[in-house]
Amino acid sequence: MVKVYDKGTTHDEIEHYDVLILGAGPAGMTAAIYTGRYNMSTLVVGKTIGGMANLAGEIENWPGYLGSGMELMVKFRKQAEKFGARFHEEEVKDVEKDGNGFVLHLKGREIHGKTLIVALGTEHRQLNIPGEKKFLGKGVSYCATCDGNFFKGKTVAVVGGADSAAKAALYLSDICKKVYVVYRRHEMRCEPVSLSKICDKKNVEIHYHTNPTEVIGDSVVKSLKILEELPDKKPVNKELAVDGVFIEVGATPTVEVVKKLKLKMGKDYILTKDSVTNVGGVFAAGDVTSNKLKQVVTAAAEGAIAAKAAHEFILGK
Repeated sequence: MVKVYDKGTTHDEIEHYDVLILGAGPAGMTAAIYTGRYNMSTLVVGKTIGGMANLAGEIENWPGYLGSGMELMVKFRKQAEKFGARFHEEEVKDVEKDGNGFVLHLKGREIHGKTLIVALGTEHRQLNIPGEKKFLGKGVSYCATCDGNFFKGKTVAVVGGADSAAKAALYLSDICKKVYVVYRRHEMRCEPVSLSKICDKKNVEIHYHTNPTEVIGDSVVKSLKILEELPDKKPVNKELAVDGVFIEVGATPTVEVVKKLKLKMGKDYILTKDSVTNVGGVFAAGDVTSNKLKQVVTAAAEGAIAAKAAHEFILGK
């Protein structure tokens, strides 16, 4: 058995749960609702309750709900707590498997669980171009709904072409003077309804076949350098005068904390079958899995499936 209780405590002195849930976004909190309904003692640990769903200014595709992501996540938490789930809003330092289940190493203490549901979600993907890190918080942002109000009446650029970029462009178009969309492909990959709305916006200008190359500024962002590579034409370097650059090029799964468990991975994602991983007692749900549709509704569905799988594992089915 791996020795994980390294602070002089005995196994009986460790806080115990039937289920430990890593991540407090839609997947983790839905899992907590279901594990609670299965009468399983549940602890949800997340750096931020609500996760990236908090950043959605308006959610239109959760059935029966129209409103902000943050408001919806508050409802998720209240419902999970109604069924007995407890929440710790902090970052997990490490996770290890022992002979009785799994141990979370938190700040100053360890917590044990018979099963583990990994629902850690994702982190924003970076462009890794000059000026990106330098001007972070000085015009560069990864969250339009968080920082958009600082750019009212100004000119901004949105980098990306999927759903998150489309939502950012639409949100910013309502408060900004001008919005450039910079995308490397020939057409945005967002939902058609979003693209239609963008095309109807007179203050939105899309640059296809274009990549950002550098963020320029002094104390704040002043412009974005781009490389336009249209078919059958020579590449052209351009510079867009902007006050802000919103980077919406996707996200990568947060899996570093569970690497010791040796979960089977597919590229960056945890491989699952009905939320079951290759490690007994470990289940995964939400954006950390290979599910291609990264939405609140699919994350919630996977959370429910993971909870059922954890229940069956404890029952020995």
